[in-house]
Amino acid sequence: MSAAVSVFFITEGAHLTAQGLLLASSLQAHNPGRYRLIAYCPDRPGAPPMPEAAREAFSRLGCDLRALQIDDAAWKKPYPHGNKLFACAAPRETEGHVFLDTDMVCVAPLDLETRLHPGALSVVPEGTPSWGKKNDRWDRVYAHFDLPMPADRVRLTRKKRIEFLPYFNAGFVGFHSDFKAEKSFPQLWIDTAREIDWNVKVALKRPWLDQIALPVTLKRFGLAYEVLPDAYNFSISDRAFEPDANPLILHYHSFRYGPLWPQFRAEMQRMKDTLGPARMAALEPLYKDYWDHPDAAA
Repeated sequence: MSAAVSVFFITEGAHLTAQGLLLASSLQAHNPGRYRLIAYCPDRPGAPPMPEAAREAFSRLGCDLRALQIDDAAWKKPYPHGNKLFACAAPRETEGHVFLDTDMVCVAPLDLETRLHPGALSVVPEGTPSWGKKNDRWDRVYAHFDLPMPADRVRLTRKKRIEFLPYFNAGFVGFHSDFKAEKSFPQLWIDTAREIDWNVKVALKRPWLDQIALPVTLKRFGLAYEVLPDAYNFSISDRAFEPDANPLILHYHSFRYGPLWPQFRAEMQRMKDTLGPARMAALEPLYKDYWDHPDAAA
């Protein structure tokens, strides 16, 4: 039976490729054959091709490599984070879609089929109010679209875990193909992000433009969201190991943070065992500085 859900991420350059191989290995290990795994490679003129050893490793891990058409002219200033929006908008063969940031690792079996519904976006709140906490930036963004400030609140997942305006970490975004208004959800997200980027006068849009635009897109088009447990997007950057935590997906942000968690170390070793000595001998000259020397490669 073919997979009903695609899980996809971005790979570009050595750093994201080192992360992407770990992510693909962990997803396949805990969910063998259950999801269609896709690594999108931005199609940039003149960019060096992915090394053959990495391409072969992704194939061994059951992960499709696909070229991703991107439009750098969509943004007022360069915005690499915007690649995730184009990845969400790319065509796929499944009804369910889950985008993951590449700096993540799966550490337990997932149940994504039960978490995606046509009527709501599946998201995890941001950890802290990293944008718009102590000023009127959110007011100005919503007012630009003739929208009132939202009355609903979400509980953020880190530190004081305060209640805050709808604000989500865009490292995990799940949606169904039927989740749309006049356009598909990803295209609505792109349209809203572009409008904010070009025409709304608020500061510090980068790197948070994707997360600013996400709840505004929902309110703008009357779309619902479903808050998932933070186990699906469990941030461990600058966070001491918590032995009682039960994460499903660790969001480690930088290789310097991962080895502090035994689940991360286990998945790193699993990747090496799965790929085997011969493949690792070809890959290590390319990615060893990221995998084995995190402080140097952070």
